[in-house]
Amino acid sequence: MFGLKVGKKQPSLGEWGEEHIAGLYRSRGFKILDKNFYNRKGKRLGEIDLVAAKDKLLVFVEVKTRVSLRFGTPAEAVDVFKQRRLLAACKYFLAQNPEFSEHVCRIDVAEVLADVDKNPKSVNIIENAIEDNR
Repeated sequence: MFGLKVGKKQPSLGEWGEEHIAGLYRSRGFKILDKNFYNRKGKRLGEIDLVAAKDKLLVFVEVKTRVSLRFGTPAEAVDVFKQRRLLAACKYFLAQNPEFSEHVCRIDVAEVLADVDKNPKSVNIIENAIEDNR
């Protein structure tokens, strides 16, 4: 009735971008350990879109998906405030998961440009994009 579709909800552009990047990491031999990780017991420190592991490497991935560059590149949206929140969330993840204490860690920023139908036009993964200089 009235052309409404009933059934599974379509993912948002951001959710779609995260799944697309998760697939790329999997194709590179990574295991996706967690998605949209955040401190569920109190003050929200920030959210990690993807946590991926391969051998002794643990990668925290911030995914930014856009359909245009009108407001800058996707990576430009990861400002200093967002970087601080990501670092705090990564430290919280490591505190909650001591089994990764011997892993080398890095934070990647994955940029996805897509059209309005969620077809990827370009993907750019910036490895080690955020460092903890404290």
